[in-house]
Amino acid sequence: MTQSSQTLRPSVVLVADRTLSGNYRVLFEGIFGTMQTTSTPRFMMRHLLSPPMPTDAAGRAKAAPLGLRRVESALRAHGLTEADVAVATPETLSRLMGPWTKVVAVSSSDPLGQAMSNTTTHWFCGGELYTAKFTAEMMHRINTAKQQYGFTVIAGGAGAWQWAADPAATQRQGIDTVFEGYFESAGPALIESILAGGAPPAPVSEQGTCLDAIAPIRGASLMGALELSRGCGNGCTFCTSSAKAMVHLPQDLILADLEANAAAGLRAVVSGSEDFFRYGARGWKLNPAALCQLLEAMRKAADLSFMQIDHANVASIVQLEKSELKEIRRLLTWGRPCEYLWVNVGVESASGRLIGANGAGKLGPFAAGDWADLVRLAAARLRESGFFPVFSIVLGLPGETPDDIAATHRLVRELSTGPCVIFPVFYVPAMSGDPAPEFTTADMRADHLALFSECYELNFKRVPLLFWDNQRAGGVSWLRRSVYQTLGRGEVMLWRRRFARLAGSIAAKEAKAPHA
Repeated sequence: MTQSSQTLRPSVVLVADRTLSGNYRVLFEGIFGTMQTTSTPRFMMRHLLSPPMPTDAAGRAKAAPLGLRRVESALRAHGLTEADVAVATPETLSRLMGPWTKVVAVSSSDPLGQAMSNTTTHWFCGGELYTAKFTAEMMHRINTAKQQYGFTVIAGGAGAWQWAADPAATQRQGIDTVFEGYFESAGPALIESILAGGAPPAPVSEQGTCLDAIAPIRGASLMGALELSRGCGNGCTFCTSSAKAMVHLPQDLILADLEANAAAGLRAVVSGSEDFFRYGARGWKLNPAALCQLLEAMRKAADLSFMQIDHANVASIVQLEKSELKEIRRLLTWGRPCEYLWVNVGVESASGRLIGANGAGKLGPFAAGDWADLVRLAAARLRESGFFPVFSIVLGLPGETPDDIAATHRLVRELSTGPCVIFPVFYVPAMSGDPAPEFTTADMRADHLALFSECYELNFKRVPLLFWDNQRAGGVSWLRRSVYQTLGRGEVMLWRRRFARLAGSIAAKEAKAPHA
Protein backbone atom coordinates (compact mmCIF):
# COMPACT_ATOMS: atom_id res chain seq x y z
CA MET A 1 0.00 0.00 0.00
CA THR A 2 1.33 3.42 -0.92
CA GLN A 3 2.03 5.56 2.09
CA SER A 4 0.17 8.80 2.61
CA SER A 5 1.85 12.16 2.17
CA GLN A 6 2.05 12.42 5.97
CA THR A 7 4.03 9.20 6.43
CA LEU A 8 6.14 8.92 3.25
CA ARG A 9 9.79 9.09 4.34
CA PRO A 10 11.94 7.85 1.45
CA SER A 11 15.63 7.31 2.04
CA VAL A 12 16.28 7.80 -1.71
CA VAL A 13 14.65 10.63 -3.65
CA LEU A 14 14.90 10.72 -7.46
CA VAL A 15 14.14 13.88 -9.42
CA ALA A 16 14.69 15.36 -12.88
CA ASP A 17 15.16 18.98 -13.85
CA ARG A 18 11.97 20.97 -14.43
CA THR A 19 12.13 20.81 -18.24
CA LEU A 20 12.15 17.00 -17.98
CA SER A 21 9.32 17.08 -15.46
CA GLY A 22 6.73 18.70 -17.71
CA ASN A 23 3.44 17.03 -18.54
CA TYR A 24 4.12 16.69 -22.27
CA ARG A 25 1.66 14.69 -24.33
CA VAL A 26 3.71 14.12 -27.51
CA LEU A 27 7.39 14.14 -28.34
CA PHE A 28 7.38 17.46 -30.19
CA GLU A 29 5.99 19.16 -27.08
CA GLY A 30 8.89 17.76 -25.07
CA ILE A 31 11.48 18.77 -27.65
CA PHE A 32 10.26 22.36 -27.82
CA GLY A 33 9.83 22.56 -24.06
CA THR A 34 13.46 21.66 -23.40
CA MET A 35 14.79 24.09 -26.03
CA GLN A 36 13.26 27.28 -24.57
CA THR A 37 15.29 30.17 -23.21
CA THR A 38 14.30 32.94 -20.82
CA SER A 39 13.25 34.99 -23.86
CA THR A 40 10.04 32.96 -23.38
CA PRO A 41 8.17 34.33 -20.36
CA ARG A 42 8.51 32.12 -17.31
CA PHE A 43 4.74 31.89 -16.74
CA MET A 44 4.22 30.68 -20.31
CA MET A 45 7.02 28.17 -19.97
CA ARG A 46 5.85 26.66 -16.68
CA HIS A 47 2.13 26.56 -17.35
CA LEU A 48 1.75 26.11 -21.11
CA LEU A 49 4.90 24.86 -22.84
CA SER A 50 6.01 22.75 -19.88
CA PRO A 51 3.01 22.32 -17.54
CA PRO A 52 3.81 20.66 -14.20
CA MET A 53 3.62 16.91 -13.94
CA PRO A 54 0.72 15.70 -11.74
CA THR A 55 1.60 13.77 -8.60
CA ASP A 56 -0.16 11.38 -6.27
CA ALA A 57 -1.13 12.36 -2.73
CA ALA A 58 2.32 11.44 -1.44
CA GLY A 59 4.13 13.65 -3.95
CA ARG A 60 5.31 10.95 -6.33
CA ALA A 61 5.38 11.89 -10.02
CA LYS A 62 2.62 10.31 -12.11
CA ALA A 63 5.18 10.00 -14.92
CA ALA A 64 8.95 10.54 -14.96
CA PRO A 65 11.81 10.45 -17.47
CA LEU A 66 12.57 6.89 -18.49
CA GLY A 67 16.09 7.15 -17.07
CA LEU A 68 14.73 7.83 -13.58
CA ARG A 69 12.26 4.98 -13.94
CA ARG A 70 15.19 2.71 -14.80
CA VAL A 71 17.04 3.86 -11.66
CA GLU A 72 13.91 3.27 -9.58
CA SER A 73 13.38 -0.24 -10.96
CA ALA A 74 17.08 -1.12 -10.51
CA LEU A 75 16.97 -0.08 -6.85
CA ARG A 76 13.72 -1.96 -6.27
CA ALA A 77 15.18 -5.06 -7.92
CA HIS A 78 18.19 -4.66 -5.60
CA GLY A 79 16.03 -4.90 -2.49
CA LEU A 80 14.77 -1.41 -1.71
CA THR A 81 11.04 -1.09 -1.14
CA GLU A 82 8.39 1.26 -2.48
CA ALA A 83 8.67 3.21 0.77
CA ASP A 84 12.44 3.56 0.35
CA VAL A 85 12.45 5.15 -3.11
CA ALA A 86 10.36 8.08 -4.33
CA VAL A 87 10.38 9.65 -7.79
CA ALA A 88 9.56 13.30 -7.09
CA THR A 89 8.89 16.37 -9.18
CA PRO A 90 10.78 19.62 -8.50
CA GLU A 91 7.57 20.96 -6.97
CA THR A 92 7.28 18.11 -4.43
CA LEU A 93 10.94 17.89 -3.41
CA SER A 94 10.47 19.92 -0.23
CA ARG A 95 7.79 17.46 0.95
CA LEU A 96 9.96 14.41 0.39
CA MET A 97 13.38 15.57 1.61
CA GLY A 98 14.04 15.48 5.34
CA PRO A 99 16.19 13.94 8.09
CA TRP A 100 15.20 10.52 6.75
CA THR A 101 16.80 11.24 3.36
CA LYS A 102 20.14 9.59 2.62
CA VAL A 103 20.45 10.14 -1.14
CA VAL A 104 18.99 12.62 -3.63
CA ALA A 105 19.72 11.55 -7.22
CA VAL A 106 19.23 14.17 -9.92
CA SER A 107 18.86 13.68 -13.67
CA SER A 108 19.21 16.29 -16.40
CA SER A 109 19.68 16.16 -20.15
CA ASP A 110 21.34 19.58 -20.30
CA PRO A 111 22.19 20.86 -16.79
CA LEU A 112 24.62 23.58 -17.83
CA GLY A 113 23.01 24.53 -21.16
CA GLN A 114 25.62 22.98 -23.45
CA ALA A 115 23.59 20.50 -25.53
CA MET A 116 23.82 20.96 -29.29
CA SER A 117 20.21 21.65 -30.26
CA ASN A 118 19.66 23.82 -27.20
CA THR A 119 22.74 25.96 -27.73
CA THR A 120 21.54 26.69 -31.26
CA THR A 121 18.32 28.11 -29.81
CA HIS A 122 20.31 30.05 -27.23
CA TRP A 123 22.50 31.76 -29.82
CA PHE A 124 19.49 32.84 -31.86
CA CYS A 125 17.00 33.69 -29.13
CA GLY A 126 19.24 35.04 -26.41
CA GLY A 127 18.55 34.67 -22.73
CA GLU A 128 19.45 31.66 -20.60
CA LEU A 129 18.33 28.15 -21.45
CA TYR A 130 15.62 26.98 -19.08
CA THR A 131 17.35 23.61 -18.83
CA ALA A 132 20.27 25.33 -17.08
CA LYS A 133 18.20 27.90 -15.19
CA PHE A 134 15.70 25.43 -13.75
CA THR A 135 18.46 22.94 -12.92
CA ALA A 136 20.42 25.62 -11.04
CA GLU A 137 17.31 26.66 -9.11
CA MET A 138 16.51 23.08 -8.18
CA MET A 139 20.10 22.33 -7.17
CA HIS A 140 20.06 25.40 -4.92
CA ARG A 141 17.02 24.04 -3.08
CA ILE A 142 18.58 20.59 -2.84
CA ASN A 143 21.88 22.00 -1.59
CA THR A 144 20.09 24.07 1.05
CA ALA A 145 18.32 20.94 2.30
CA LYS A 146 21.58 19.00 2.14
CA GLN A 147 23.22 21.47 4.52
CA GLN A 148 20.39 20.83 6.96
CA TYR A 149 19.96 17.08 6.64
CA GLY A 150 23.37 15.83 5.48
CA PHE A 151 22.34 13.56 2.61
CA THR A 152 24.43 12.69 -0.46
CA VAL A 153 23.69 14.23 -3.87
CA ILE A 154 24.33 12.18 -7.03
CA ALA A 155 23.93 13.73 -10.49
CA GLY A 156 23.43 11.79 -13.71
CA GLY A 157 21.36 11.59 -16.85
CA ALA A 158 22.15 12.29 -20.48
CA GLY A 159 23.80 15.59 -19.54
CA ALA A 160 26.07 14.19 -16.83
CA TRP A 161 29.08 14.80 -19.09
CA GLN A 162 28.60 18.53 -18.58
CA TRP A 163 28.92 18.24 -14.81
CA ALA A 164 31.89 15.89 -15.19
CA ALA A 165 33.67 18.46 -17.36
CA ASP A 166 33.01 21.34 -14.94
CA PRO A 167 34.10 20.53 -11.37
CA ALA A 168 33.47 24.13 -10.29
CA ALA A 169 29.80 23.90 -11.28
CA THR A 170 29.56 20.48 -9.65
CA GLN A 171 30.90 21.83 -6.37
CA ARG A 172 28.79 24.99 -6.56
CA GLN A 173 25.63 22.94 -7.01
CA GLY A 174 26.42 20.69 -4.05
CA ILE A 175 26.95 17.50 -6.04
CA ASP A 176 28.97 14.77 -4.32
CA THR A 177 29.18 12.24 -7.16
CA VAL A 178 28.67 12.53 -10.91
CA PHE A 179 27.45 9.27 -12.45
CA GLU A 180 27.96 9.01 -16.22
CA GLY A 181 26.39 6.19 -18.20
CA TYR A 182 23.72 3.60 -17.54
CA PHE A 183 22.91 2.95 -13.89
CA GLU A 184 21.92 -0.70 -13.59
CA SER A 185 25.31 -2.40 -13.12
CA ALA A 186 27.25 -0.16 -10.72
CA GLY A 187 24.50 2.12 -9.44
CA PRO A 188 22.56 -0.06 -6.98
CA ALA A 189 25.70 -1.11 -5.07
CA LEU A 190 26.79 2.53 -4.94
CA ILE A 191 23.48 3.57 -3.37
CA GLU A 192 23.57 0.59 -0.99
CA SER A 193 27.03 1.63 0.19
CA ILE A 194 25.87 5.18 0.91
CA LEU A 195 22.78 3.95 2.75
CA ALA A 196 25.08 1.82 4.90
CA GLY A 197 27.10 4.90 5.86
CA GLY A 198 29.81 4.80 3.21
CA ALA A 199 31.38 7.94 1.80
CA PRO A 200 30.28 9.23 -1.61
CA PRO A 201 32.57 7.76 -4.27
CA ALA A 202 34.63 9.58 -6.85
CA PRO A 203 32.95 10.25 -10.21
CA VAL A 204 31.61 7.07 -11.83
CA SER A 205 31.82 6.40 -15.56
CA GLU A 206 29.90 3.31 -16.68
CA GLN A 207 31.13 2.30 -20.13
CA GLY A 208 28.75 -0.58 -20.73
CA THR A 209 25.09 -0.73 -21.70
CA CYS A 210 24.07 -2.84 -18.66
CA LEU A 211 21.71 -4.82 -20.89
CA ASP A 212 21.59 -7.91 -18.66
CA ALA A 213 20.71 -5.87 -15.56
CA ILE A 214 17.71 -3.90 -16.92
CA ALA A 215 14.50 -4.39 -14.94
CA PRO A 216 11.01 -3.40 -16.16
CA ILE A 217 9.83 0.04 -15.08
CA ARG A 218 7.32 0.25 -12.22
CA GLY A 219 5.51 3.44 -13.22
CA ALA A 220 4.73 5.54 -16.26
CA SER A 221 7.60 7.08 -18.18
CA LEU A 222 7.46 10.62 -19.52
CA MET A 223 5.48 10.61 -22.79
CA GLY A 224 5.34 6.82 -22.50
CA ALA A 225 8.97 6.51 -23.62
CA LEU A 226 10.07 2.93 -24.33
CA GLU A 227 13.62 1.75 -24.87
CA LEU A 228 14.09 -0.45 -27.90
CA SER A 229 17.86 -0.26 -28.04
CA ARG A 230 20.80 1.27 -26.18
CA GLY A 231 23.93 2.75 -27.65
CA CYS A 232 24.75 3.49 -31.24
CA GLY A 233 28.43 2.99 -32.02
CA ASN A 234 28.60 5.32 -35.03
CA GLY A 235 31.34 7.44 -33.47
CA CYS A 236 29.82 10.87 -34.17
CA THR A 237 31.87 13.57 -32.46
CA PHE A 238 28.74 15.47 -31.39
CA CYS A 239 26.81 12.60 -29.75
CA THR A 240 27.32 11.03 -26.32
CA SER A 241 25.79 7.69 -27.44
CA SER A 242 28.28 7.25 -30.25
CA ALA A 243 30.93 5.34 -28.30
CA LYS A 244 28.68 2.51 -27.11
CA ALA A 245 27.85 -0.30 -29.53
CA MET A 246 24.12 -0.76 -30.08
CA VAL A 247 22.37 -3.51 -28.13
CA HIS A 248 18.68 -4.38 -28.26
CA LEU A 249 16.30 -4.93 -25.37
CA PRO A 250 14.41 -8.24 -25.47
CA GLN A 251 10.81 -8.13 -26.60
CA ASP A 252 9.34 -9.24 -23.26
CA LEU A 253 11.10 -6.37 -21.45
CA ILE A 254 9.80 -3.81 -23.95
CA LEU A 255 6.28 -5.20 -23.63
CA ALA A 256 6.49 -5.04 -19.83
CA ASP A 257 7.42 -1.35 -20.05
CA LEU A 258 4.60 -0.78 -22.52
CA GLU A 259 2.10 -2.38 -20.16
CA ALA A 260 3.36 -0.26 -17.24
CA ASN A 261 2.58 2.86 -19.23
CA ALA A 262 -0.80 1.57 -20.34
CA ALA A 263 -1.70 0.64 -16.75
CA ALA A 264 -1.00 4.25 -15.75
CA GLY A 265 -3.49 5.46 -18.35
CA LEU A 266 -1.14 6.54 -21.14
CA ARG A 267 -2.46 5.99 -24.65
CA ALA A 268 0.39 7.56 -26.65
CA VAL A 269 3.97 6.30 -26.37
CA VAL A 270 7.40 6.99 -27.85
CA SER A 271 9.90 4.39 -29.00
CA GLY A 272 13.45 5.26 -28.00
CA SER A 273 16.43 4.20 -30.10
CA GLU A 274 19.32 5.87 -31.86
CA ASP A 275 18.25 3.91 -34.96
CA PHE A 276 14.69 2.55 -34.92
CA PHE A 277 15.04 0.43 -38.06
CA ARG A 278 18.14 -1.33 -36.69
CA TYR A 279 16.21 -3.11 -33.93
CA GLY A 280 17.31 -6.73 -33.78
CA ALA A 281 20.23 -6.17 -36.13
CA ARG A 282 23.69 -7.64 -35.82
CA GLY A 283 26.04 -4.86 -36.70
CA TRP A 284 24.76 -3.51 -40.02
CA LYS A 285 22.94 -6.71 -40.96
CA LEU A 286 19.35 -5.57 -40.46
CA ASN A 287 16.58 -7.80 -39.15
CA PRO A 288 13.26 -6.28 -40.27
CA ALA A 289 11.44 -9.47 -39.26
CA ALA A 290 12.43 -8.90 -35.61
CA LEU A 291 11.21 -5.30 -35.74
CA CYS A 292 7.89 -6.31 -37.33
CA GLN A 293 7.42 -9.08 -34.77
CA LEU A 294 7.98 -6.57 -31.96
CA LEU A 295 5.55 -4.03 -33.44
CA GLU A 296 2.89 -6.71 -33.93
CA ALA A 297 3.26 -7.78 -30.31
CA MET A 298 3.06 -4.17 -29.13
CA ARG A 299 -0.17 -3.60 -31.05
CA LYS A 300 -1.73 -6.60 -29.31
CA ALA A 301 -0.38 -5.87 -25.84
CA ALA A 302 -2.34 -2.72 -25.00
CA ASP A 303 -5.15 -0.51 -26.24
CA LEU A 304 -3.00 2.41 -27.35
CA SER A 305 -3.69 5.19 -29.81
CA PHE A 306 -0.35 6.37 -31.13
CA MET A 307 3.34 5.47 -31.10
CA GLN A 308 5.93 7.95 -32.26
CA ILE A 309 9.37 6.91 -33.39
CA ASP A 310 12.47 9.04 -33.06
CA HIS A 311 15.82 8.48 -34.76
CA ALA A 312 16.81 6.46 -37.80
CA ASN A 313 20.02 6.29 -39.81
CA VAL A 314 20.30 6.85 -43.54
CA ALA A 315 22.37 3.67 -43.87
CA SER A 316 19.58 1.61 -42.30
CA ILE A 317 16.74 3.12 -44.31
CA VAL A 318 18.35 2.45 -47.68
CA GLN A 319 18.95 -1.21 -46.81
CA LEU A 320 15.22 -1.79 -46.39
CA GLU A 321 12.99 -2.53 -49.36
CA LYS A 322 10.02 -0.25 -49.90
CA SER A 323 7.71 -3.19 -49.13
CA GLU A 324 9.44 -3.70 -45.76
CA LEU A 325 9.14 -0.01 -44.89
CA LYS A 326 5.47 -0.03 -45.87
CA GLU A 327 4.82 -3.02 -43.61
CA ILE A 328 6.57 -1.29 -40.71
CA ARG A 329 4.47 1.82 -41.37
CA ARG A 330 1.31 -0.31 -41.34
CA LEU A 331 2.27 -1.81 -38.00
CA LEU A 332 2.74 1.70 -36.60
CA THR A 333 -0.86 2.63 -37.42
CA TRP A 334 -2.62 2.24 -34.09
CA GLY A 335 -5.89 3.57 -32.67
CA ARG A 336 -5.47 7.11 -34.04
CA PRO A 337 -4.04 7.21 -37.60
CA CYS A 338 -1.30 9.80 -38.02
CA GLU A 339 -0.64 11.52 -41.32
CA TYR A 340 2.70 12.96 -40.20
CA LEU A 341 4.39 9.95 -38.61
CA TRP A 342 7.83 11.47 -38.45
CA VAL A 343 11.28 10.03 -38.06
CA ASN A 344 14.41 12.06 -37.37
CA VAL A 345 17.18 11.36 -39.87
CA GLY A 346 20.62 12.83 -39.26
CA VAL A 347 21.88 14.06 -42.63
CA GLU A 348 24.42 16.41 -40.99
CA SER A 349 26.04 17.41 -44.30
CA ALA A 350 26.03 16.64 -48.00
CA SER A 351 29.74 15.92 -47.69
CA GLY A 352 30.59 12.27 -47.20
CA ARG A 353 34.12 13.40 -46.39
CA LEU A 354 32.81 15.32 -43.36
CA ILE A 355 30.62 12.41 -42.32
CA GLY A 356 33.59 10.06 -42.48
CA ALA A 357 35.73 12.43 -40.43
CA ASN A 358 33.12 13.16 -37.75
CA GLY A 359 31.08 9.97 -37.54
CA ALA A 360 32.27 7.29 -39.93
CA GLY A 361 29.85 4.73 -38.48
CA LYS A 362 26.93 6.66 -39.97
CA LEU A 363 28.07 5.49 -43.40
CA GLY A 364 27.37 1.88 -42.46
CA PRO A 365 28.49 -0.45 -45.25
CA PHE A 366 28.56 2.39 -47.81
CA ALA A 367 31.27 4.63 -49.25
CA ALA A 368 31.67 8.26 -48.24
CA GLY A 369 31.38 9.39 -51.85
CA ASP A 370 27.84 7.98 -52.03
CA TRP A 371 26.51 9.86 -49.00
CA ALA A 372 24.43 12.55 -50.74
CA ASP A 373 22.85 9.96 -53.04
CA LEU A 374 22.09 7.74 -50.04
CA VAL A 375 20.31 10.67 -48.39
CA ARG A 376 18.19 11.23 -51.50
CA LEU A 377 17.32 7.54 -51.67
CA ALA A 378 16.43 7.41 -47.97
CA ALA A 379 14.16 10.44 -48.35
CA ALA A 380 12.37 8.88 -51.32
CA ARG A 381 11.84 5.53 -49.60
CA LEU A 382 10.52 7.08 -46.41
CA ARG A 383 8.04 9.25 -48.29
CA GLU A 384 6.87 6.45 -50.56
CA SER A 385 6.26 4.29 -47.46
CA GLY A 386 4.19 6.88 -45.58
CA PHE A 387 6.79 8.34 -43.22
CA PHE A 388 7.44 12.06 -42.77
CA PRO A 389 11.20 12.79 -42.65
CA VAL A 390 12.55 15.26 -40.09
CA PHE A 391 16.09 15.90 -41.29
CA SER A 392 18.86 17.48 -39.25
CA ILE A 393 22.02 19.13 -40.51
CA VAL A 394 25.01 20.40 -38.53
CA LEU A 395 26.74 23.71 -39.20
CA GLY A 396 30.37 24.10 -38.22
CA LEU A 397 31.48 20.47 -38.35
CA PRO A 398 35.27 20.26 -37.92
CA GLY A 399 36.83 20.48 -41.38
CA GLU A 400 33.82 22.17 -42.99
CA THR A 401 34.51 24.39 -46.04
CA PRO A 402 32.35 26.90 -47.96
CA ASP A 403 32.04 24.25 -50.69
CA ASP A 404 30.54 21.86 -48.12
CA ILE A 405 27.96 24.46 -47.12
CA ALA A 406 27.11 25.11 -50.78
CA ALA A 407 26.66 21.38 -51.42
CA THR A 408 24.50 20.98 -48.33
CA HIS A 409 22.39 23.95 -49.41
CA ARG A 410 21.79 22.33 -52.80
CA LEU A 411 20.84 19.06 -51.12
CA VAL A 412 18.46 20.88 -48.77
CA ARG A 413 16.71 22.47 -51.73
CA GLU A 414 16.26 19.06 -53.32
CA LEU A 415 14.91 17.50 -50.13
CA SER A 416 12.52 20.40 -49.54
CA THR A 417 10.64 19.70 -52.79
CA GLY A 418 8.97 16.79 -50.99
CA PRO A 419 7.34 16.37 -47.57
CA CYS A 420 9.87 17.04 -44.81
CA VAL A 421 11.18 19.56 -42.32
CA ILE A 422 14.87 20.32 -41.87
CA PHE A 423 16.44 21.49 -38.61
CA PRO A 424 19.94 22.99 -38.73
CA VAL A 425 21.93 22.92 -35.48
CA PHE A 426 25.32 24.26 -34.44
CA TYR A 427 28.20 21.88 -33.82
CA VAL A 428 29.09 21.27 -30.17
CA PRO A 429 31.67 18.62 -29.26
CA ALA A 430 29.95 16.02 -27.11
CA MET A 431 32.92 15.02 -25.01
CA SER A 432 35.11 17.09 -22.73
CA GLY A 433 38.62 17.49 -24.03
CA ASP A 434 37.61 17.59 -27.71
CA PRO A 435 39.84 20.30 -29.25
CA ALA A 436 37.26 21.27 -31.89
CA PRO A 437 35.48 24.50 -30.92
CA GLU A 438 31.73 24.84 -30.76
CA PHE A 439 30.04 26.80 -33.54
CA THR A 440 28.10 29.99 -32.68
CA THR A 441 26.38 32.85 -34.46
CA ALA A 442 29.70 34.71 -34.25
CA ASP A 443 31.16 32.08 -36.61
CA MET A 444 28.37 32.32 -39.17
CA ARG A 445 29.04 33.59 -42.66
CA ALA A 446 26.38 34.76 -45.08
CA ASP A 447 26.21 31.30 -46.65
CA HIS A 448 25.59 29.70 -43.23
CA LEU A 449 22.74 32.10 -42.52
CA ALA A 450 21.22 31.64 -45.99
CA LEU A 451 21.14 27.87 -45.45
CA PHE A 452 19.86 28.20 -41.89
CA SER A 453 17.07 30.64 -42.72
CA GLU A 454 15.95 28.70 -45.79
CA CYS A 455 15.54 25.59 -43.63
CA TYR A 456 13.45 27.55 -41.16
CA GLU A 457 11.25 29.11 -43.83
CA LEU A 458 10.40 25.54 -44.84
CA ASN A 459 9.78 24.63 -41.21
CA PHE A 460 7.54 27.66 -40.64
CA LYS A 461 5.16 26.25 -43.25
CA ARG A 462 5.23 22.57 -42.33
CA VAL A 463 5.94 22.23 -38.61
CA PRO A 464 2.49 23.61 -37.64
CA LEU A 465 0.84 20.86 -39.70
CA LEU A 466 3.07 18.19 -38.19
CA PHE A 467 2.52 19.53 -34.67
CA TRP A 468 -1.27 19.67 -35.05
CA ASP A 469 -1.43 16.14 -36.44
CA ASN A 470 0.81 14.65 -33.74
CA GLN A 471 -1.08 16.37 -30.93
CA ARG A 472 -4.40 15.20 -32.37
CA ALA A 473 -3.14 11.60 -32.55
CA GLY A 474 -1.78 11.97 -29.02
CA GLY A 475 -5.16 13.02 -27.67
CA VAL A 476 -4.37 16.71 -27.06
CA SER A 477 -7.47 18.87 -26.90
CA TRP A 478 -8.49 21.14 -29.77
CA LEU A 479 -8.14 24.20 -27.53
CA ARG A 480 -4.57 23.37 -26.49
CA ARG A 481 -3.62 22.64 -30.08
CA SER A 482 -5.06 25.99 -31.17
CA VAL A 483 -3.10 27.86 -28.50
CA TYR A 484 0.12 26.23 -29.69
CA GLN A 485 -0.66 27.27 -33.26
CA THR A 486 -1.25 30.88 -32.23
CA LEU A 487 1.99 30.98 -30.24
CA GLY A 488 3.80 29.42 -33.17
CA ARG A 489 2.77 32.24 -35.49
CA GLY A 490 4.22 34.73 -33.04
CA GLU A 491 7.46 32.76 -32.87
CA VAL A 492 7.76 32.83 -36.66
CA MET A 493 7.72 36.63 -36.65
CA LEU A 494 10.37 36.76 -33.91
CA TRP A 495 12.68 34.33 -35.72
CA ARG A 496 12.42 36.30 -38.97
CA ARG A 497 13.43 39.46 -37.11
CA ARG A 498 16.40 37.64 -35.64
CA PHE A 499 17.46 36.47 -39.10
CA ALA A 500 17.25 40.05 -40.39
CA ARG A 501 19.35 41.43 -37.51
CA LEU A 502 21.95 38.70 -37.89
CA ALA A 503 22.12 39.24 -41.66
CA GLY A 504 22.93 42.89 -41.03
CA SER A 505 25.70 42.11 -38.55
CA ILE A 506 27.21 39.44 -40.82
CA ALA A 507 27.17 41.82 -43.80
CA ALA A 508 28.91 44.50 -41.73
CA LYS A 509 31.52 42.02 -40.50
CA GLU A 510 32.23 40.68 -43.98
CA ALA A 511 32.45 44.20 -45.39
CA LYS A 512 35.25 44.98 -42.93
CA ALA A 513 37.08 41.68 -43.46
CA PRO A 514 39.26 42.77 -46.44
CA HIS A 515 40.54 45.73 -44.43
CA ALA A 516 41.30 43.71 -41.30
